[in-house]
Amino acid sequence: MRITVTEAWRRVRKVLEDADLVLEVADAREPIETRNKRLEELAEKLGKPIVLVLNKCDLVPFEVLEAWKRYLEREYPTVFISAKHRLGTRKLMVYIKRYSPRLPVRVAVVGYPNVGKSTIINYLKGRHVAQTSPVPGWTRGEQLVKAKSWLYVVDTPGVIPVEEVKDEALLIIKGAIDPARLQDPLYPAIKLIERILKYNSTAFLERYGIDSKDPMKIIEEVARKRGLLLKGGRPNIDEAARAIIKDWIEGKLTYYRRPEEYYDSAEEN
Repeated sequence: MRITVTEAWRRVRKVLEDADLVLEVADAREPIETRNKRLEELAEKLGKPIVLVLNKCDLVPFEVLEAWKRYLEREYPTVFISAKHRLGTRKLMVYIKRYSPRLPVRVAVVGYPNVGKSTIINYLKGRHVAQTSPVPGWTRGEQLVKAKSWLYVVDTPGVIPVEEVKDEALLIIKGAIDPARLQDPLYPAIKLIERILKYNSTAFLERYGIDSKDPMKIIEEVARKRGLLLKGGRPNIDEAARAIIKDWIEGKLTYYRRPEEYYDSAEEN
């Protein structure tokens, strides 16, 4: 059951109120686009310190991560990790202790869908209890879990509702689109492909062995390579488009931007 934006923000606020320290999780491939200023302003209004956690760091070169860390730490302490592969997770624990206003501390994990909040919660708890899913808004329920003598985890990812944006690719990147529910996945997939090619021209060659730069041809080739065919051997465009979106969500397709590239493009726009 989908909830309203108002209800979603009410839940996020409740998660923040229950916490002493907020971990805002962003996607290391798109740190700026997967941050949320409204969340940060709300946390500050409630007097809650924030640590930015750039997850999926295994998909981005180390020197680029370091550059983002330098930029983002002008605002908040920043740590990069891969919760899935347990990279940087010890550093995350160090940051939690360092920036906690008190010990024991209650930690909330918040962010857009698909940035890896539940995986981080599971790591902090030290055992696999919270279920994880790549479907936006899937995790439900609220409880406080004692993970260590000094650490309590608010066992509810604060799922930030996605604001209205015109760019279909950004809706995917922010986790607003569940490919399984899309009635017409073609246009969002094309916009995502265009964005990926803009920043990583070899992404589809590396992932699928497809050298084309034409989004429709890429979708058609993915359909053929994966056996997603209709009667008569025609490529199933919709299913291939969904597969490409899903590959982005699961980190199988990627690109990255350096901070100066983001800010240069922002100034141009």
